[in-house]
Amino acid sequence: MSLHSMDSNMNFRMSSLDKETVEKAALLKGLKPNTYARLKLVEMAERDIAELGQVNRLTLNDSQWDQFMTIMEAPLTKPNKNLKKAIQDFKKRK
Repeated sequence: MSLHSMDSNMNFRMSSLDKETVEKAALLKGLKPNTYARLKLVEMAERDIAELGQVNRLTLNDSQWDQFMTIMEAPLTKPNKNLKKAIQDFKKRK
Protein backbone atom coordinates (compact mmCIF):
# COMPACT_ATOMS: atom_id res chain seq x y z
CA MET A 1 0.00 0.00 0.00
CA SER A 2 1.10 3.54 -0.71
CA LEU A 3 2.13 5.59 2.30
CA HIS A 4 1.71 8.84 0.38
CA SER A 5 -1.17 11.16 1.16
CA MET A 6 -3.96 11.17 -1.40
CA ASP A 7 -3.61 14.81 -2.44
CA SER A 8 -4.17 14.46 -6.17
CA ASN A 9 -6.81 13.08 -8.49
CA MET A 10 -6.65 11.24 -11.84
CA ASN A 11 -9.79 10.32 -13.76
CA PHE A 12 -10.00 7.91 -16.70
CA ARG A 13 -12.54 5.75 -18.47
CA MET A 14 -12.39 2.02 -19.14
CA SER A 15 -14.56 -0.57 -20.80
CA SER A 16 -17.17 -2.46 -18.80
CA LEU A 17 -15.15 -5.64 -19.27
CA ASP A 18 -11.98 -3.99 -17.92
CA LYS A 19 -13.90 -2.60 -14.95
CA GLU A 20 -15.33 -6.04 -14.20
CA THR A 21 -11.83 -7.57 -14.36
CA VAL A 22 -10.47 -4.96 -11.93
CA GLU A 23 -13.39 -5.53 -9.57
CA LYS A 24 -12.86 -9.31 -9.60
CA ALA A 25 -9.13 -8.98 -8.97
CA ALA A 26 -9.74 -6.45 -6.18
CA LEU A 27 -12.23 -8.82 -4.55
CA LEU A 28 -9.66 -11.64 -4.63
CA LYS A 29 -7.13 -9.36 -2.93
CA GLY A 30 -9.63 -8.02 -0.41
CA LEU A 31 -9.27 -4.46 -1.67
CA LYS A 32 -11.64 -1.82 -2.97
CA PRO A 33 -11.53 -1.65 -6.78
CA ASN A 34 -10.20 1.92 -6.83
CA THR A 35 -7.46 1.03 -4.34
CA TYR A 36 -6.50 -2.05 -6.34
CA ALA A 37 -6.46 -0.14 -9.65
CA ARG A 38 -4.35 2.67 -8.14
CA LEU A 39 -1.81 0.23 -6.68
CA LYS A 40 -1.48 -1.67 -9.96
CA LEU A 41 -1.12 1.55 -11.95
CA VAL A 42 1.66 2.76 -9.67
CA GLU A 43 3.40 -0.65 -9.84
CA MET A 44 3.35 -0.57 -13.63
CA ALA A 45 4.62 3.00 -13.75
CA GLU A 46 7.50 2.17 -11.38
CA ARG A 47 8.41 -0.87 -13.53
CA ASP A 48 8.35 1.24 -16.70
CA ILE A 49 10.57 3.89 -15.12
CA ALA A 50 13.08 1.24 -14.03
CA GLU A 51 13.01 -0.34 -17.50
CA LEU A 52 13.63 2.99 -19.20
CA GLY A 53 16.57 3.56 -16.86
CA GLN A 54 18.11 0.36 -18.24
CA VAL A 55 17.40 1.24 -21.87
CA ASN A 56 19.21 4.57 -21.59
CA ARG A 57 22.29 3.05 -20.00
CA LEU A 58 25.59 2.42 -21.74
CA THR A 59 27.74 -0.41 -20.42
CA LEU A 60 31.46 -0.36 -21.19
CA ASN A 61 33.95 -3.16 -20.80
CA ASP A 62 37.26 -2.43 -19.03
CA SER A 63 39.06 -1.51 -22.24
CA GLN A 64 36.31 0.85 -23.38
CA TRP A 65 36.16 2.45 -19.93
CA ASP A 66 39.92 3.04 -19.95
CA GLN A 67 39.69 4.60 -23.41
CA PHE A 68 36.80 6.83 -22.30
CA MET A 69 38.69 7.99 -19.21
CA THR A 70 41.82 8.70 -21.27
CA ILE A 71 39.78 10.94 -23.56
CA MET A 72 38.04 12.67 -20.64
CA GLU A 73 41.29 13.30 -18.77
CA ALA A 74 43.21 14.49 -21.84
CA PRO A 75 44.06 18.17 -21.88
CA LEU A 76 41.89 20.24 -24.17
CA THR A 77 43.55 21.27 -27.40
CA LYS A 78 43.91 24.94 -28.15
CA PRO A 79 41.34 26.42 -30.52
CA ASN A 80 42.54 26.68 -34.12
CA LYS A 81 42.24 29.74 -36.37
CA ASN A 82 38.80 28.74 -37.70
CA LEU A 83 37.37 28.19 -34.23
CA LYS A 84 38.72 31.54 -33.01
CA LYS A 85 37.12 33.28 -36.02
CA ALA A 86 33.80 31.51 -35.38
CA ILE A 87 33.87 32.66 -31.73
CA GLN A 88 34.56 36.25 -32.76
CA ASP A 89 31.77 36.16 -35.36
CA PHE A 90 29.37 34.77 -32.77
CA LYS A 91 30.26 37.49 -30.26
CA LYS A 92 29.67 40.20 -32.91
CA ARG A 93 26.10 38.95 -33.45
CA LYS A 94 25.10 39.52 -29.83
